[in-house]
Amino acid sequence: MADEQTTPEHRGGVGADEAPTADSGSGASVGRRKLGCALVSLALVVSVCVYAYQLFVSIYPDQGPEGDKVNAVADVASNYLSSDPSVTSAEATGAEANINGSSVTVDAHLKDGTSVEAAANLLASTRQKTLQEEPDYGGDFIISVSWTVKGSTIDVDVSCQRDPEAIRTDVKRALTPVGEAKVFTGSIDAYTELKIDYGEVTALPTSLTQPSVPDSSKTFTMNGWKVTSTPKTDGQFSTPPFDQLITATRQASPTGSIDLDGTTLSVTGLVTDENKGLTPEAAAPVVHTVNNCQSAGLTTLKLNNWALNTTSSVADPWLTFTCNNGTWTPDDDGSTGQDEAAILNKAAEL
Repeated sequence: MADEQTTPEHRGGVGADEAPTADSGSGASVGRRKLGCALVSLALVVSVCVYAYQLFVSIYPDQGPEGDKVNAVADVASNYLSSDPSVTSAEATGAEANINGSSVTVDAHLKDGTSVEAAANLLASTRQKTLQEEPDYGGDFIISVSWTVKGSTIDVDVSCQRDPEAIRTDVKRALTPVGEAKVFTGSIDAYTELKIDYGEVTALPTSLTQPSVPDSSKTFTMNGWKVTSTPKTDGQFSTPPFDQLITATRQASPTGSIDLDGTTLSVTGLVTDENKGLTPEAAAPVVHTVNNCQSAGLTTLKLNNWALNTTSSVADPWLTFTCNNGTWTPDDDGSTGQDEAAILNKAAEL
């Protein structure tokens, strides 16, 4: 019976079996802690890498997703234009993504004789195509288009990062004088003014007062006088009688300039003698020609008081008149106002 009793050694044996179990639990805990530290370290490394990448592409956007977008827009636009039978060449000349913003520029040369209608439709459909392929692109998109049609030379930048129908409408509106104007330069709804030049004419251009895009100007030279007409903010032009104005100004000088900026008419060149300045006799015919300022759509008349070749330092070289209830009134006080009143009195005699 003594042999069957449990000895301490046997109990110790059982204890020995239980001891490794405790050690295993401790080892697992250490392992879990090491795994947790590793995961935290990995997450930290990933976060640092993500931050570094975001910082990098914010400084160099062309190396990130935005760079991919501008390149894609440039490719889509140039390929689409190249596939059109009215296009002789199309090339992406700019695809930039930088901290100041993204921009894409594509140069397209059309076949000479392409109608304005066809060109407007092509530009609108190109925008539609890029919108379908890259709807998330929000940077600038310019198509520089050039060709000749009906004796007019066109070389303009067209802003195409907007509604296709707006592009179609503005291009047709801006190019209305095709066939009469000689040269179109600048841009349509982009960064620079659209300049429409009729060149030397013997009669007023028939399309002179037709609406245009707001940021534009029409220019012509007639009988030695250069006229520049700029529309109001809605694209509509005021309608002073430029031919009669030129007849009136030529009584004082064979050359000069007439500038219409919205509702302000400025005349330079009426003074031929710097010592005399602007005389009532020289200015009165001009004022008389636009005496009904309201019907001409004018609010301000400015007459330059100095000779074209003056070397004097002039603080204010203008005599200014304001349209008040349909008639001109002096804009200034003092001696300047007296000079303006003298001109108005002389004009009233005509």
